[in-house]
Parts: sequence; C-alpha cells; structure tokens
Amino acid sequence: MAVAVTILADNPRRFDLRSKSEGVNQCTTGVIPWASLKMEIILASASLQRKELLKKIIREFKIVPADVDENIAVNQSDFPKIAEKLALKKAEVIAGKYPKSLVIGADTIVEMGGRIYGKPKDDMEAVEILKELKGTVQRVITGIAVLCKEKNICLVDSGITQVKMKNDISDEEIENYVKSGEGENKAGSYAVQEEGDKFIEWMKGDYYNVVGLPLRKLSKMLKEAKVQWNLEINLIYNKNNGR
Repeated sequence: MAVAVTILADNPRRFDLRSKSEGVNQCTTGVIPWASLKMEIILASASLQRKELLKKIIREFKIVPADVDENIAVNQSDFPKIAEKLALKKAEVIAGKYPKSLVIGADTIVEMGGRIYGKPKDDMEAVEILKELKGTVQRVITGIAVLCKEKNICLVDSGITQVKMKNDISDEEIENYVKSGEGENKAGSYAVQEEGDKFIEWMKGDYYNVVGLPLRKLSKMLKEAKVQWNLEINLIYNKNNGR
C-alpha cells in the first residue's frame, strides 16, 4: 500500500485511515481528537527482546506475531522509511484481525555503506555479514507503527542508532559466536544485549533501539495516541547507564 507522508518536525507521522484518495492514505497534520484510551494492546512481534522491552512501559499486552513478507518495494536510499513501512505492514496485518485493539508493529534493519543487512538465512551468511561489518560504523534503524482501525489511529516513526563494531575480531571469534545461535533472526547477525556486546566499540543513540524497540520514541507515540503508559521512562534509561 502506497502511503503519502507529511513529515512533522520531531513528531511521529499521523495517518488518517478514514481519508482515502485513489487508494492512498492521506495524512492529517492536525491533532486527531480521540479521548484517553483504555483498550487491548497487541505487540505484532514474536521477538522475546521486544516483549521484554515493552513490559518496561506497558503492564498488560497481548502477543500476536505478524507473518509478512519483509521484502518491500521502496526507495532503497531512504532506509528509515523502509523500516517504517515494514513496521506498518506488520501492524496492518494484525489490526485487520483486531480492529478494536491498539497494535504495535516494529522492524529493525542494519544499514552500512548503502546496503541493508537483515536477518541471516543461515550460519554461513551470518559469518559473512559479521566479517563485513567488523571495523565499520553501521546505522541500526527500528521502524515503529502504532495502529488502531476503530479509533482511526495510525502513527509511524523510526529510531536510528550509530554502532561502531570493533576491528580486532578474529574469524574464530565470529564463527564461535555464530555457532552459539545468539545472532539467529537478528538484523546484522548480532545481539547487543547478550554476548554480541563484546564486538561493539561504541554506540551513539538509543541502546534499546538496537535491541529492537526504541522506548523513548514509542512512549512519545503512545502519549500522542492518549494511551496510558509508564511515565518513568527517564528512570528506565538511567538504570541502563544513561542509555
């Protein structure tokens, strides 16, 4: 589905699901007048990392993974939009089945040198990806979509974190890491919240964005949607060494 986007300075994009022209959803730049909401919240992801992160700001929610084709035809030079459209695609699949629920979709990609590094197909590809990424600065981009069909809520945004991977990583270290299985189903073939952290030299941006869910961005989107959430977001970040 093609989407017309109006960029709002430092704000998530708002889509008006009721306004359509030639099959294209039009954005609204005004404040959408919905009341404070108490509704079922669904995370459209099977990721254990995203589940644990969401629990930090929302007490009760349901897990309904979205099975979608992650190959999407978009402008390959606009990497944040790629992640956002994939997140929206996941949210739309689940929102179609649960129109009264607020659905959160997310997708993480790693970009380096104009190339997207997604989830490795097998161990051999995982080894190749890590060898290519070592010594480089990558952008980890997580797209987020917050969607409710019944309330006409559709917010889309993305978080970007720069990650520098160490150069002094031996082939043996990479092969042993891949054999551990930790990088399976992870964009870029590594997980910073586990042993993969030893490969990282520095990080600029939201640590949780690299794990799979930028909580600052998401909390802002939930506030925009008038959803009740944990207001102690700063304390959550302070407990993680200022990340």
